[in-house]
Amino acid sequence: MKRISNFTIIFITIFLLIGLVAATTSLRIKEKHEEKLIYAMKSKVEYYAKRCFLENRCADEVTINMLYENGYIDTLYHPVTKEVIDSNIKIRYIDDKIIIDWPKED
Repeated sequence: MKRISNFTIIFITIFLLIGLVAATTSLRIKEKHEEKLIYAMKSKVEYYAKRCFLENRCADEVTINMLYENGYIDTLYHPVTKEVIDSNIKIRYIDDKIIIDWPKED
């Protein structure tokens, strides 16, 4: 039976470690990127909702659909899943803050 040399074992170990580090790093980078995309989408909705309230075109509680109708935003898509965002999501303006009832993400 042929024995495996120490060099081969070390080479395989180093190769596996590099692969493991690369895989975990790329997964973290992808996750952070997706979080930033979602944050950007939510910030955009908050900005235009606040603008709508401050311009007195929206009152008390509105939905994303009302922002569509008033021409503030076009159809919103979830940046990761590419699904259309529910247009019935409620938006409120309380104490100079926008509160949006985003659905829970799993």
